[in-house]
Amino acid sequence: MRGLGACYVTVEPLGAFLEVFRTALELHVSDVSDRVLSELRLGGDLRLANVCSRRALPFGVTAQLGADGDYAGSQAFAAAVAGAGFNGVRWWVRHDPAQKLVGVALFGPAGAPADASPWPPAHTSGPLPDELVVLAGRAFGYRVLPEP
Repeated sequence: MRGLGACYVTVEPLGAFLEVFRTALELHVSDVSDRVLSELRLGGDLRLANVCSRRALPFGVTAQLGADGDYAGSQAFAAAVAGAGFNGVRWWVRHDPAQKLVGVALFGPAGAPADASPWPPAHTSGPLPDELVVLAGRAFGYRVLPEP
């Protein structure tokens, strides 16, 4: 049997931009033009462990869970909540110092999806919108540099 895997998505496109580019604030045009933004629509309700809630503290959740560079703690937490019947985890995007952008880890089998993937294909996909790149620049200081 294959192990537990996760598909990481964000609630807002800015969160996806931040999760991809992280602290590399100077980007080349190709860094941006080689990426696509996809929108997923899941066909039903999901039961998510919400680590963004203050009510998660009694379960041992602190801000360190999503911010620690060593993923052992977050992986152990994910395995525990998956074992308790949750479909995923709702968390703060790690590289957002304001802790406003939300990500979701959706659980499924580890590895590349098989033909019968439990997740639907992207509803829409396309190049990163110019407005998103501008917003990322204003919000976090990203700069897109021309190719040398």
